[in-house]
Amino acid sequence: ELDAILDEMAAVADNAELFAEPDLAFHQAILRMTGNELIGSLAAVIETALLTSFRLSNDNPRGQRHSLPLHRDVAKKIAARDADGARRALLMLLDQAEADVRRAIAVRRGHK
Repeated sequence: ELDAILDEMAAVADNAELFAEPDLAFHQAILRMTGNELIGSLAAVIETALLTSFRLSNDNPRGQRHSLPLHRDVAKKIAARDADGARRALLMLLDQAEADVRRAIAVRRGHK
């Protein structure tokens, strides 16, 4: 499932608006895979946070292609059933997303 989503992400990586849908699907698939009811109940909150992040960083001149290797690493670790590796990879992905959002906010405020 994640590989198919990653292929879709790669196909639209230069278009932030189109990229948001498979990116969200990627994270939703991971939430479902946890089988954790608490995490599942937070899915709407997580979806809102992700969509806000996408909107804030969708004018990134690099597009979203730079995030693909990080997403692929998360999927690879999950497929290998490497829970610690998947957690570390996901944290790296989230750190990059946070940096993208911070950069976008700084640009909007007139800072580079």
